[in-house]
Amino acid sequence: MLTRRKFLKILAATCGSAFMGACARALPTSTPTPLPSPQALQIAALQPTETPTSVATSTPTLTAMPTTTATATATATATSTPALPDLMTIRGDQFFYRGTRFPVNGFNYYPKMHPWRTFNLTDWDPRGAEQELRLAVGLGANTVRTFIDYPFSLGENKTPQPSQVVLEPVKQYVANFREFLDIAGRLNLQVMVTLFDSMDWSIYRPENHAIAEQYLKALIPPFADDPRIMCWDLQNEPDRAIVIVGASSVISFFRRMSALVRQLDPRHLQTIGWIDRARARYFEDLESFLDFWTLHFYDKAERLNELVKFYKTKTTRPVLLQEFGLATGGPGPNGNNTEQDQAAHYKTVLTTLEQNNMCGSVFWTLMDFPQGLAGNPPSPNDSPENHFGVFRLDYSEKPVTAVIRDFWKPRREDYFNQIS
Repeated sequence: MLTRRKFLKILAATCGSAFMGACARALPTSTPTPLPSPQALQIAALQPTETPTSVATSTPTLTAMPTTTATATATATATSTPALPDLMTIRGDQFFYRGTRFPVNGFNYYPKMHPWRTFNLTDWDPRGAEQELRLAVGLGANTVRTFIDYPFSLGENKTPQPSQVVLEPVKQYVANFREFLDIAGRLNLQVMVTLFDSMDWSIYRPENHAIAEQYLKALIPPFADDPRIMCWDLQNEPDRAIVIVGASSVISFFRRMSALVRQLDPRHLQTIGWIDRARARYFEDLESFLDFWTLHFYDKAERLNELVKFYKTKTTRPVLLQEFGLATGGPGPNGNNTEQDQAAHYKTVLTTLEQNNMCGSVFWTLMDFPQGLAGNPPSPNDSPENHFGVFRLDYSEKPVTAVIRDFWKPRREDYFNQIS
């Protein structure tokens, strides 16, 4: 099994780059499951789905106004096309919602007691989720990133099997996700939905694309044009898989999945949660089908300014800092930080983004986690993964919350004043 830590060692040995090594700071991501045997990948019984025609994406425009069918005679009844709901759009390198600039003040979310298992059939806790999301709103958050775990959403079937049955997410899992959207909507939180989390890397192979397509055809349409969804994040950190299965396999997979999602839900934005230690190497390949870029940053905060300026030379689209953070405990150097260190780290990061007029950020993560629960599969031992939260296990605030509130609360209030 290729863990996060092993992957970083491989990357460091290959690149020999001080920058690459410095960035590798306890990235909190699900550990991919091992590749199944070749026998498990024989899916001849599945009828291949025709590859959707890739749709080149231009910068989205503001929400279209409803069109009116004028009456031709006095006896005809005037009818109008129902107005489409407002969705997140892009102007230049910024997000806009309801015609007003929308600075992303976001957080990555797993429930304290069920990390990596937010919507699982036996774990979903709507009351607990609402309690925790309200804590974030109190800091000024306007966006939450959540994860649709691919194997768990299929009923914890972690390996694709030959079958005549369409592989669809379990109805109750989808219902739990919908309830999460209901909660977020009540709290005026836009939801960044990350798909295919913990997906086996074998699915990137062309002979297995039909499995993923059937899954998307069941999952996406019920949420097309849902105004609570900010975007579809096609997967979390798939560039880690490039080391194993190759860039061509990974990029061709997402080109195909993006085109299908665009057919099923044309108006929602799309992105991919890219680590991007290769520093925009694959931007040209991804630009034809993604609407905006993301990066994940766990380096020293002082190095972010140089990285931000580099990205501004590579694209005119929004570049969202989708993950950043600092652990305040746990063994090893990655956990050797105080709560005051965390607060200072956030202040430098948020100041850097503001000075460079970036489109926003999504910190990792809202809550600390009890020992034995964090990770996929969870680690029984303590680790820095348990200590990235800005709220402690008892829901008390770490000092970093004051920093976040100072940056975010005025922005949230100003936005709602403009649209009211």
